Amino acid sequence: VPLMDPAAETPQGQGADTFPTRVDGSRLRCSVPLADPVSEVLADDNLLIEILVRLPPKPSSLSRASAVSKRWGSILYDPQFRKSFLKHHRMPPLLGFFRGYAKSFIPAMDSPDRIPAARFSLPKSTRSYHTDEAYMGCRHGLSVLIDRNKHETVVWDPLTGKEHIVSFPPGFHSMRTNSAWHGAVLCVDAKDGHVHGDCFSSPFKLVLVSDGFSTQASCSLYDSASSVWGNIFSVTIANRISATSRSILVGNTLCWLICGGEVLVFDFEMQSLVVIKTPVENHVTNDRCFQLLRMADGGLGLAGLLDLNIHLWDRKSNCEGIGEWVLLRKTIPLDEMLPRRISYAFFVGYDEESNLVVLSTMIGNFTLQIDSMQIKHIVKRNQICHDTFHPYRNFYAAGSGFGRKGTDLAGTLNTPDILTCYLCQTT
Repeated sequence: VPLMDPAAETPQGQGADTFPTRVDGSRLRCSVPLADPVSEVLADDNLLIEILVRLPPKPSSLSRASAVSKRWGSILYDPQFRKSFLKHHRMPPLLGFFRGYAKSFIPAMDSPDRIPAARFSLPKSTRSYHTDEAYMGCRHGLSVLIDRNKHETVVWDPLTGKEHIVSFPPGFHSMRTNSAWHGAVLCVDAKDGHVHGDCFSSPFKLVLVSDGFSTQASCSLYDSASSVWGNIFSVTIANRISATSRSILVGNTLCWLICGGEVLVFDFEMQSLVVIKTPVENHVTNDRCFQLLRMADGGLGLAGLLDLNIHLWDRKSNCEGIGEWVLLRKTIPLDEMLPRRISYAFFVGYDEESNLVVLSTMIGNFTLQIDSMQIKHIVKRNQICHDTFHPYRNFYAAGSGFGRKGTDLAGTLNTPDILTCYLCQTT
């Protein structure tokens, strides 16, 4: 039963000591108090806020809660509540994946939390989002696209369509036209896990990388606070940077996979660009069967897929302080987890926040959480898809002031929903 405004449930002048009477005015023998503990708790704004802030950060949660009463809606629209909600949950939910390019979106959640592609806005300044090579993926709610014809990088918010246009650094304009371009963005305002909820309006760093003829990789760092590109750093590479594997953020470094299993690492604090060699024990030869990882301790990891078995390496410092790959004992047997008719799979995406990979097979795409080994069939088809899956995380609630307003996701919350959520997170 949907909750009414608790403040209006008890008529003025009545309380717990008021007894119901018969029509003739005589008092009933059994005393039944009109107020109950739930109503008393929900009548207290401070307690109600403590409960509402613990609602799951799913798209439908706040919109359903706002439909309970005007009082609840006014609380949910309050900017201070928004900040408290983001600070409590810290990590935004994985809404889904942009597949291949920015125009195709695959929801990651079930109904009523599925976000259709129509809810997102494309950048208006360029049409390069139609190609897989131009779309560089998402981080901190921002997407990056490279327009090599205009020599521009576009950083935009897919929920609002707002965009920043950043021209290439001067030294990149003269590079060969057949150079491959790679880019990555990160919000600089990372206090309390980006609880400000508006990374687009916050300062950001943009890294642009170019490689040409498999001999040299060059990169430069852009700081939006000063609107200035930094120096161009270069390093020799044996192969080209993988065109299908996007960057991952590990500490103060951004890492890209190089074909053959090497790793290009740019430290934006130390201002250095280096290459990490392939693990010695590696026997993987297909570039689509490598995937960079962010390990549980925040360090760099590498996954290699061979004969439907995933082998894992962790980057550790030895006794001399030199980094080296350590082959982990843990092996993930995909042949025991996937349907038997699947004989081949490769990596097409990775979510660095949850250590979740996206696999492509002959019957569609699966997500696999590396730590728990939970697997889910997210796209069903009868052929292998080579498109890259770019994970998109953000706080979104239709009609509640989070993200772009739209039609409400159906349903309202009742008392068991609210109290169960509160008790589960406080016990």
